[in-house]
Amino acid sequence: MTYHDNQGVREEIDRYLRRNASRQANLGKSSTKEERMEADRAWESDLLEIEKLDPEFAKLLHAQTD
Repeated sequence: MTYHDNQGVREEIDRYLRRNASRQANLGKSSTKEERMEADRAWESDLLEIEKLDPEFAKLLHAQTD
């Protein structure tokens, strides 16, 4: 099952990606360090879920966040 070959996997991964995009968009100049750290922790958790769905796609995402 991969992001590019399986519609269900793609929809699930896209849901995680949208959730992270929303989280990041809600961070601003007034966000505390704790809020930023919580967003990072949530993203790491989402990446673990994405990795279960498609390990290769998750590797690409990890490479972008390093």
